[in-house]
Amino acid sequence: MSVEAQRTRPGAMDLPLNANDQSAPLWWGMILLILIEVVLFTGLIVSYFYLRFYAPEWPLGGISRPDLLLPSISAVLLFASSAPMYWADSSIKKGNVRNLKIGLILSLLLGIAFLVLKGIEYFGYDYNWATNAYGSITWTIAGFHSAHVISVCLKVAVVFTAATAGYFSEERNLGVRINGLYWHFVVVIWVPLFFTLYLSHYVF
Repeated sequence: MSVEAQRTRPGAMDLPLNANDQSAPLWWGMILLILIEVVLFTGLIVSYFYLRFYAPEWPLGGISRPDLLLPSISAVLLFASSAPMYWADSSIKKGNVRNLKIGLILSLLLGIAFLVLKGIEYFGYDYNWATNAYGSITWTIAGFHSAHVISVCLKVAVVFTAATAGYFSEERNLGVRINGLYWHFVVVIWVPLFFTLYLSHYVF
């Protein structure tokens, strides 16, 4: 069928040529993925407090409660990474590719810094995932979230490469905003995880 015939077909013009907003399937696919991730992280948090409730002591095995300095610094870096990502999203809506790329790079660097500090923190502990139930659940939660940070950093690298190639514009930027949406989720979900792994030792 010719292009002209497709355009004159009944209902053919009802479909958008470029779904660049919340009507796009990609947008709703990301929303559903985030909902699934929320359920997974909630399950991990509930498991943590279940183990803590039935444990004779917490942390188990005489392990000291975690120091807050290094985790707090890494958390601040991760939270700060949302600002340049938001700037990047806002910039491409105005067609500003230069600011898009700068925002992506800044967020990526902050995300990498978070991962480096998290690695220094956990590999500096005198326990690991095989030590006891406390070690298993803390390493699982931190490792699962760090895997998400790694994946979203890789996504940013792909989006930056596409932006450098001139793929995004004021009219075509859904991929950038989907990437930003997931980045903000990975940042926000660290709030309850940070409370669970660190602050709960000092609150309760």
